Parts: sequence; C-alpha cells; structure tokens
Amino acid sequence: MAYIIAVLMAGLSFLLNRFLLRYLGKVTIISAGPVVEESAKTLFAYYLGADIFTVHMVFGVIEAGYDWYWRSNNELAPPVLSIIGHSLFGGVTAGIVFLAGSLWLGLVAGIIMHLSYNLAVVRLLANKTADKARKKE
Repeated sequence: MAYIIAVLMAGLSFLLNRFLLRYLGKVTIISAGPVVEESAKTLFAYYLGADIFTVHMVFGVIEAGYDWYWRSNNELAPPVLSIIGHSLFGGVTAGIVFLAGSLWLGLVAGIIMHLSYNLAVVRLLANKTADKARKKE
C-alpha cells in the first residue's frame, strides 16, 4: 500500500506544485510546496494505514528519478539529496508520530524540516550563482 500511495502522492504533488508555481511563482519552493507535499504524503499514509516512512522514502526515489531524467547535466547530487531529504522528512514525521502519538505534531515537524531544507538549498544555490557571477567579472 505504501508504494501505491507514494506513486499517487508523487503525481498529485507534481500537479499541485506546477499549479502553485504558475500562480505563486518560485516562492512556492520555500512556502506552499513543502506544505502540500508533506501533508499529502503523511495524511494519506496515516489514514490508509501505510507506513509513513516508506511513503516518504519511495516518494524521494520517484522525485530523484524525475530529477535525473529531466536534468541535462546528469549531476548525481540532486537525485541523491532528494532520496536522503525525503527519507529524513519521513523519519522525523514517523518518529514524532510514534513517540508523541500525535499525527499533527509529526506533520508540523515534517513540514518545518522540509521548509528548512528547501530554504537552505535555495540559499546555497543563490550563493553559488552569485560566486559564479563575481568570477566572470
């Protein structure tokens, strides 16, 4: 069941993120996108009785495959980080649900982790872009 949910949530997240990117712009990456992804993965897994961590990890593998297929530079870092990141988000979410017994606390923790992760990646990429621009001058 976890694998089916992960595939369905990857498709749903892809469509919702495209919609949000169109209407909110790139700010979606550090705002609504992680909220939508984490909510979809966690809530569907929980209420359908699937393993939360497995859904998150498989989702990361699917996203990694998408990144690998559509990136022309064939860098290995983005797909690997996708798997690691989504596994981390799932581990934190599932761990808190297990330890605290609260789905909502686990969901909030996963969302905060995802938002923080995306913000760090965006800042890192912005710094790299700025460094490249300075070197060209």
